[in-house]
Amino acid sequence: MIKYYVRVSTVEQKLDRQLLAYDKADIIYSDKVSGKDKERPQLKLLLEGLVPGDIVVVKSLDRLSRSTVDLLEIAKEIENKKATLKVLDKDIDTSTAIGKFFLTIIGAVAELERENIRERVLEGVAIAKEEGKYKGRKKGSIELKGDSLDRFIKFYKKGFNKTDLAKEFGVPRATIYRWEKVLKERGEL
Repeated sequence: MIKYYVRVSTVEQKLDRQLLAYDKADIIYSDKVSGKDKERPQLKLLLEGLVPGDIVVVKSLDRLSRSTVDLLEIAKEIENKKATLKVLDKDIDTSTAIGKFFLTIIGAVAELERENIRERVLEGVAIAKEEGKYKGRKKGSIELKGDSLDRFIKFYKKGFNKTDLAKEFGVPRATIYRWEKVLKERGEL
């Protein structure tokens, strides 16, 4: 069975680009949560349900994980279940030795590049702050509406704690507290 895993970091982002990239999946698993954390509901479901011969497909490595260690752990779990991993944009197939090798190398290079980008952003922010040009994110820039609002209310009423809600919605815990306050003021919680 072909199992396609798609992920975006926040509920506001769309999965369309990934969904259009591959149409041969028997089942699609999708998460809307940061790739920094390996604990993602749909990824967990996918991995638990693997059987020998299954093929896990992702559009790109960063959809599966942002960490080389996590990426290799996920790949090992797929391999232990006698399934294979295919990465579309790098044409990686872990059913081959060269595919396993490239997965390790590309994962490490991708993590290095993310760290370099992060450092450059932090340097740019520091310079902008010194020049008085940086004031941080605008208040209320992460809004909750539509289906996300309905999902938040449902999860909140089921008793999800603030940390779990923050992970589920891909936002900081402070945002969860703000949403809770606003929704209580509006009488929706």
